[in-house]
Amino acid sequence: MGGVVSEFLDSMRRDFDARMSAHEGMLAHLGLYLTEHDSPFLISELKETFRACGACRCPKSCLDWQSGSEEGPPPWCHKRHTFLSLIDACNALADARISTTGSV
Repeated sequence: MGGVVSEFLDSMRRDFDARMSAHEGMLAHLGLYLTEHDSPFLISELKETFRACGACRCPKSCLDWQSGSEEGPPPWCHKRHTFLSLIDACNALADARISTTGSV
């Protein structure tokens, strides 16, 4: 029985790792390289993207999409709007920095 449980847990870990790789890859694909200074202002949006990728049933398709030349999140992604919201929040954060400091 220990082998079955161990294999099940290993399988869950592989699934989790694939989903988190898809999440990290999507952030890079979108050109979102967040710093520790940015993240506190984007908690809500980041949380939603983590939830989206954590529940994704097709991380391999997402990783394949990321290696292509198409821009943005995949049109077939059921949580596409979470990444679009994150992009908007990042743009708003950059705009706020520019308006208060005169630079990014």
